[in-house]
Amino acid sequence: MARIVLLPALAMCLGWGIRGQFGGETGAMVPGAMVGLALALLSGWKAKDALRLAAVATFACSLGGMMTYGQTIGLVQNQYPSPTYWWGLLGLAVKGGVWIGITGAFLAVAASDRYRPRELFFLMLGLLMLFVAGVNLLNRPHNPPDAMPPIYFSDPHSAKPRVEWWGGLWFALIGLMVYTGAFKKHRQAVAMALWGVLAGAIGFSFGEVLQAWGTHHKPFGEGAQRWIDWWKVMEMTFGFVAGAGLSIGWHRTGLRQSSPAEGHIWQSALDDLTVLLWLIPTVAVEAELGWAKEWGRLPAWWMLLGLLGSLAGRWWHPFAIGVALPLVSASNTALYLTDERRLFATDWGLAGVVVFVLVCVLIATRWARTEVRTTVWWMWTIWVQTGLTWVKFLPPVLLTPDERNWFVRWGSGGVVEVTFLLLAAVLSLPVWWRASVEDEPPAEIRP
Repeated sequence: MARIVLLPALAMCLGWGIRGQFGGETGAMVPGAMVGLALALLSGWKAKDALRLAAVATFACSLGGMMTYGQTIGLVQNQYPSPTYWWGLLGLAVKGGVWIGITGAFLAVAASDRYRPRELFFLMLGLLMLFVAGVNLLNRPHNPPDAMPPIYFSDPHSAKPRVEWWGGLWFALIGLMVYTGAFKKHRQAVAMALWGVLAGAIGFSFGEVLQAWGTHHKPFGEGAQRWIDWWKVMEMTFGFVAGAGLSIGWHRTGLRQSSPAEGHIWQSALDDLTVLLWLIPTVAVEAELGWAKEWGRLPAWWMLLGLLGSLAGRWWHPFAIGVALPLVSASNTALYLTDERRLFATDWGLAGVVVFVLVCVLIATRWARTEVRTTVWWMWTIWVQTGLTWVKFLPPVLLTPDERNWFVRWGSGGVVEVTFLLLAAVLSLPVWWRASVEDEPPAEIRP
């Protein structure tokens, strides 16, 4: 059992660490893709089935990225012990639980043949309506300092109290559990949601307990403190526990089977349309185009479109893992280096992203047509995402004038990047991982 749990746990640990380098909804796509591929590898699924699972997990996990939590973490650690310590931890449990709960539920939906495209379309509409209702009931009004939500997990005394969205996600998750459990009799989806809620709540809050303790107690001494990124410790702890919980749920519910169910696929023309409708707002917001600024202030509703396409489409699967995921990470990296750090001309950064994405399209198309093995997509995802964090980290260190020596300038960021490399190296042994579970019989399948 430990071997089965470890691969998804380490995958999501790395994925969540990388997610912290990019942030937002698009950054949260990374751990979703990695845990989806890890679960498919453990199940021995072929590439087309593994890509579908990973694509669904990619967009399901991205939905939680709309939630703000920086000020919630501040409630825990701005003072130590803080008078709002337990309230902050409760807030992180609420947010972490719904984040991973939604991911778990859709992992089970992706592994089932119960859901048809038309049904999925109306399901997404229903979840969107529940989301709006939940936000208005639990997260509004938000008009500081005069009117604030009845339950608020950010800092009301901040100069800019953050807008919260967790209530909408909880309404959507509860609605999804009722629909899958009561109407579709799909107990695995409900069970995976509950495993996700448990793992997300424990992982996020426990990760912050470690961060607050390490930041204030400096357990390894003042000299070592500058080399430890305790925020990254929190993120990667969250990812590890979340991945472990999803893996246990995947095993206990019997989803780790050798032959996944065939999903119902919509007409191929809808793939082209929905991919285009997803790309336009995503690229516009990532590039911070003026006309898209209002979109950037809203939760990424277009991620629901990606989730729908991944469940009901065919081209969406290699597109999500081979193109969309590298695109959002590369565009974030280019924007950071050109706009924020001003190390390169914006035109050069844009040209680099365009060339990179075209290469990704060619590779993803060829691999999808030749049906390369799941391990190829696994290696691609791990190393492209790890490599892009290095592309974001190294130029400011090497090119920005600084009187300190090169080694000292690395600091905790360098330690984080080396940790990413080590984890990527461990996760690059998929043949060994698969061999390690071949002697484990699939769990009994329960409806």
